Amino acid sequence: MYNLNEYLTRKLRIDVFLKEQGWDINDPSMIRVEIDTKQSDFKRQDYKEATETLKNELESKYADYLLLDTKGDPLAIIEAKRTSKDPIVGKKQAEEYAEDILRKTGKSIFIFLSNGDEIWFWNWNHPIPYDRMRLIKGFYSRDNLERIRYQNENKIDFSRLKIKKEIINRDYQIESVNRVLDGIEKGRRKFLIVQATGTGKTRVSMAIIDILMNSKRVQKVLFLADRKTLRDQAFNDGFKVFFPNEAREKIFSGKLDKTKRLYASTIQTFMECYQQFSPGDFDLIISDEAHRSIYNKWKDVFTYFDAIQIGLTATPSDLVDRHTLRFFDCEDAPTYLYEFD
Repeated sequence: MYNLNEYLTRKLRIDVFLKEQGWDINDPSMIRVEIDTKQSDFKRQDYKEATETLKNELESKYADYLLLDTKGDPLAIIEAKRTSKDPIVGKKQAEEYAEDILRKTGKSIFIFLSNGDEIWFWNWNHPIPYDRMRLIKGFYSRDNLERIRYQNENKIDFSRLKIKKEIINRDYQIESVNRVLDGIEKGRRKFLIVQATGTGKTRVSMAIIDILMNSKRVQKVLFLADRKTLRDQAFNDGFKVFFPNEAREKIFSGKLDKTKRLYASTIQTFMECYQQFSPGDFDLIISDEAHRSIYNKWKDVFTYFDAIQIGLTATPSDLVDRHTLRFFDCEDAPTYLYEFD
């Protein structure tokens, strides 16, 4: 299976990974392959394949995969390389295809780069620093990409929104939220908040959810805890109280309703079913008592999803180990620290 050529990489790896996320390689309303980005009329959805344009004398460039939205318009492209090649070498090619589509439609698309072993996601042509490429565990579903496109086109600046005083009203809580928002503005996607027991970690997390949802940057949220009492606290005292009109669900096991916006679960339960979701199904994941939840096999949950991740813990700062800090991309100190003293 190693050192596959590009054709086999696509057939045995990329096509399979796409199918796992609901993409049907045989459905031309979802995926087109070997599309000529020079000779296609993307605005009219007239997609010219290599077999149609390869032998004429006009300029041609061929995108390996073109993923279409529910209206049949371009949504993303995938640039494929053989397994022995670094997929990043296809970055310039992919950008040229995306620029062709942008010129003809006036709309930006997403870019994936893959060699069958690695998959990179690029929120292309999105303002710096949000356009950074990142390694992901699997392709996004069509719903995921349409949701992210909506966020790209409709997001509201944080400065236009206020933290709701009915959720939090203490200075240290507000500072904690602002530290996270400031980090998001700088392109960060991981945060660790250390607050002593009884100082309102759950309320802080609800205030963050509220701002991110109102700014249209987040639509799907997962709250994970390592104990049922913490899960129930987030669901009953958080979601129900502050988001009474949002569709929400407490995950136990078995069949999942993936249409909700707010989810709460124990990490133990979610570990058994997380792969029923796409890696792009959540915009925000909050982990309560994070220092206990990111180890051993539980860590797989956090590395599987491509989302903003916020860890919460009441563990004193001198007991937060280096691994926890590194996991949440904190070099020497948590994003915010409010200890008992």
